[in-house]
This record gives sequence, structure tokens and C-alpha cells, in this order.
Amino acid sequence: MKPINSKVGAISDITLLEASYEVANKVGGIYTVLVSKMSYALQAAGEYYAVGPYVEASAKKEFREEKPPKALQQAFDEAASTHGIKCRFGTWLIEKSPKCILVDPGAQAARCDEIKHGLWEEHGIDSWGTDGWFNDPVVWSKCAGIVIEAMGRKGAFKHRPVAHFHEWLSGAGLLHVKSSGVDIRTIFTTHSTVLGRSIAETGKEDLYSFIKHGRSGKGTPPDKKAYEYNVQAKHLMEKACAKNCDVFTTVSQTMATECEHILGRKPDVVLPNGLDMNKFPSPGNVVKMHETHNEKMKDFLLGYFLPYYEIDVDKAMICFLSGRYEFRNKGIDVFIDALAKLNGRLRKERSGKTVAAFIWVPAHTTGKKPTVVENLDVFEDVGKAIDEEKERIERNILRSFIKGEPPKNEKVLDMEFIRKLMSLGERLKRMGGKTPPITPFELPGENSITQALARGGLLNRKQDPVKVIYYPAYLSEDDGLLEMKYYNAMAACDMGIFPSYYESWGYTPLEAAALGLHSVTTDLSGYGMFIKPHLAGGDKSITVLRRDGVSPGDTAAELERLLYDVCMMSPEEAEMSRAKAKELSMLADWKELYKNYTRAYEISLNGR
Repeated sequence: MKPINSKVGAISDITLLEASYEVANKVGGIYTVLVSKMSYALQAAGEYYAVGPYVEASAKKEFREEKPPKALQQAFDEAASTHGIKCRFGTWLIEKSPKCILVDPGAQAARCDEIKHGLWEEHGIDSWGTDGWFNDPVVWSKCAGIVIEAMGRKGAFKHRPVAHFHEWLSGAGLLHVKSSGVDIRTIFTTHSTVLGRSIAETGKEDLYSFIKHGRSGKGTPPDKKAYEYNVQAKHLMEKACAKNCDVFTTVSQTMATECEHILGRKPDVVLPNGLDMNKFPSPGNVVKMHETHNEKMKDFLLGYFLPYYEIDVDKAMICFLSGRYEFRNKGIDVFIDALAKLNGRLRKERSGKTVAAFIWVPAHTTGKKPTVVENLDVFEDVGKAIDEEKERIERNILRSFIKGEPPKNEKVLDMEFIRKLMSLGERLKRMGGKTPPITPFELPGENSITQALARGGLLNRKQDPVKVIYYPAYLSEDDGLLEMKYYNAMAACDMGIFPSYYESWGYTPLEAAALGLHSVTTDLSGYGMFIKPHLAGGDKSITVLRRDGVSPGDTAAELERLLYDVCMMSPEEAEMSRAKAKELSMLADWKELYKNYTRAYEISLNGR
């Protein structure tokens, strides 16, 4: 099921409705998919509407309400008078400003059990006892389906309508449209299967052996398997959507195999996820961006570690792992194991190399550590004091030069300034003899990450060449610590590492490469298998680690060797390798990959 070469623009005679719980409501990776390809969707379709939930907090930031066209208003009025559904029309405040319909279930929220009963009667979806994580999206998507049906019956579409539903969260809407009798073609995209993800994360059984064994038997797993993992409602919703949609799609070849076995239908088209590379720095600007943000990152590392002991950040290789808190699926266990192995090797060799490793995986915290905040403040005060004194120092040097005298410390540096620096230095190094914390945040207790770091001896001791900072909060410019946006923090690093066991696609290694970093993915991720045929032997710009049929320990050993090799690169070698990663990232430009969406829409209307 290779990507199909079809011209963007071949669907200019359709009205495209794209329904997702992440329209104007950033929750996870689907938001990136929708936003990054938006310019191509608008370019291709004759008419486009994004359909999402009305979440007040998100809508205030991402949505501008406007008066809808007459035909849309008639459909909205019908949904309101007949079903109590409230619709808001306007602009999604992202680039290209797509038109957006946000659906508020209104009176339908009280009919949740009735809606779920209907799904049981019509499609065998067992949602008895589900909570808000299932109920809220199902009620919303049912209402979205009612609204789309009303739009069809009121003649609100300029062209032939195609409704594209993303993930099980929008599934009830797809099922409603299919049963409504209105001529609207439907497409369903599953970005990962609920059952597959659950099997992978729990580790009760090997997902890939399970799939291979099932495929050899030519059968899908019985529904009771979903009950074993307590995901029956979502799984059965997914299965019903895959069965009933006009065109079934997923995001990678690895997912296509998984879907065929677990959901019982082979995807009609694979839709690899891309990026709009116009939004990323050009090859020439990647180096400049790295240098700019790398300096700020080094300042943070100095402020974090100098109160305890000296650290040479200019010789440090900075790497990171980021993503959801899925310890096994995201390969956090493998990453920590590899760092522990590297720490032991560098200590033994006494190479003088330092590796600073960030773990950007959000989790619950109870605040920031006061000592870390104070240390960073003192370090910032040192910088401010020097900045304030720069002009006077430069003036004194210039005067000495004009007089023909060599600059002398006592004439260049004011004694009051020296005393101030000495005082700040004493404050900065007041933690001497102690050990820097693993995380700058207060945690409610130990978790799998902190426990794994402790088992691996990654404790930030002075003698440890590998320093680890576990950062369980979303990055922002005003977090009072690192104070960097996510992409800027990525660009500040040398290497992004994502040794995933389960990854339907994997945006993070693609984003890392697009920002000119060494990037690491695996042969169990969608992106890993997408990029692997394009990699030359020995190339370390983008690395696809072996995980399929390989033990976590062996993968960690392979990753440790890679980390060591990159750490030992000369600056020139490292820069050339990162430039190659940037070049390879262009293969996943939406400019090329959106053609697969075009083909899926063509099939929905015209068949193969």
C-alpha cells in the first residue's frame, strides 16, 4: 500500500468536512496533523469546514465567531430547534484561517445513555459503565453527525460532500451520517488502534507476536480480547467505523498491518503524516537557530549544576526524549537504560565528555523546587550584573587604549563590581558538596521514570558524565525555569531520541530532523519504516533502531553505542550529520504527502 501519486488540486469539486475532537482544541498529536496540513487541504478542496467541539477555554484562544451563511444558519437552526444542539460558526485562528464549526451538545448532553443505547442496538458497541473520557466525545460526535446531516438536507454544500472523521472520538458522528440516508461520503482515519496501544503498553503479551500469530490464522481477535484490557467501548467503536465507512485509512504501513488484524479491514489508503516544511527553518537558518537557543540552554545547565559543582557545558552533548507518559510504548525505559550504560562507559574511559539528557514527559507535579528556582535566579543575577557593567568596562578599556596604556584590572574592573560578583559567587556555590536534583519539580511521589533513573545510577553526582534533568511539565516561555518554547528547546539540543516500542507514526523524530538535529526512531514506528529505505549505511543523521523481535536490553545497547559515537564526533562531523537529517526530513513534506489524502477523497466519490 504505497503512497499514491495524485495531484493536489484534483478534489477542487468537493466540499470537505474534517471532524476531530482536536479541532480548535489541542489535546494530542492529531492537532499537529490537522494544523500542519491545513494549507494543502484548503488548496485542494473547493470548500472546507473543520468540525470540532465547543470547549470554552480553547475556543477563547483559537476561535473567532462569525455570522454563518444563510444555508448553514438554516441547518444550525434545525439542529437547535429539533435536538437542542448549539453551533458556532467562525474562523479557526491558525494560519490560513479555515472556516470552523464548533458543536456544543447542549440539551443532548442529558441524552448520553440514550445515545449509547442506540450505538449498542445498531452496532453492538458496549459502553456500559464508561466515564467522561468516552461519554463526552461520543455525545459531541453524535451531535456533529446530526449537524452534518442537517447541512446536507438544507443544501449547505457548494460541491459533493465528503466527511472525514479522525479517530474513535468522532466515530459516533460517522455512524450517524452513514445511517442518515443523506448522500455524504465518509472517510475514517484511525491514528492508532486502542487495543493495540493497550496491549503494547501493559506488556502482558507481545503485541507484534500477537499480530503475526493472528494474521497467520487469518482471523481477527475476538471482542473478548478488548474486555481483557478494559477498552471494549473504544475498540468496538473503532471497529464499527472501520466496517461502515466508505474509505478506511490509517497513518503508516505498520498501522495498516495492525488495523487489518485487529479491526478486520485492510485500509484502502495509507496517509503518512507530514509537516509543512515552509514553517521550519531553511537549511541555512538551522545552524543559526541552533546556536541562538543552544546558548540559552547552556545558561540553564550552568544555573542548574554550578551551585553544586563545575560543569563544562561547552563540551556537552545535549539530547532529549519527549512525548506522552507511556513508559514502555515511548521507549523511556530503553532511553534510561542506554544513558546508564553510557554513563558507566564514559566514567571508565575518563574522556572528559559530558552528556546532558532531558526527559520532557509531562506528569503531575506539586510545584517547582524552591532551591532550583533560587539557584537559577542567582545565576541570572550574575548575568545581569555583568551586562550592566559591560558599558563601563568597554569605556575604561577604550580610554586605556587611547592613552597608549595596556588595560589593567584595577582600571577596568571597579572594586565594588568585583565585590558584588564575589558575593553572588558565594551565593551561587552555596550547595557545594551536595547533589543536584534529578528534576526541578516537586513530585507527589516516585514514578516509573524516577525509579528507573535511580536503578540506573543516574543521580547527577559530580563523577557522573551523564547528567539527567527530568522535566515533567509542558515547556513554555514563562515557566520560571527553562523558559523556552518546545521547538526552541528542541533546536537548542544536538539529538532527539525516540526509541518507541509502539508508535503509529511518530512526529517527534520527524520534527527533530526538520530542526536539524540527529534523530533516533525505531523499526516499530511508522516514521521509522517510512524513512528507513532512504538511509545510507553508517549514516547517523537519522537512525532507525532495531526493536522488532529485539529485546529492550539489546536495543538499549545499540542506542548506547550510537550515543557514544555522536558524543565523540568532531564539531564539523556533527554539523554535517545534522545537516543531512534536515535534508532527509524534507521527504515528509506535506507538499508530497497530501497527495495520499487527495486519493482517499477521490476513492470515496468515484471508487478505485
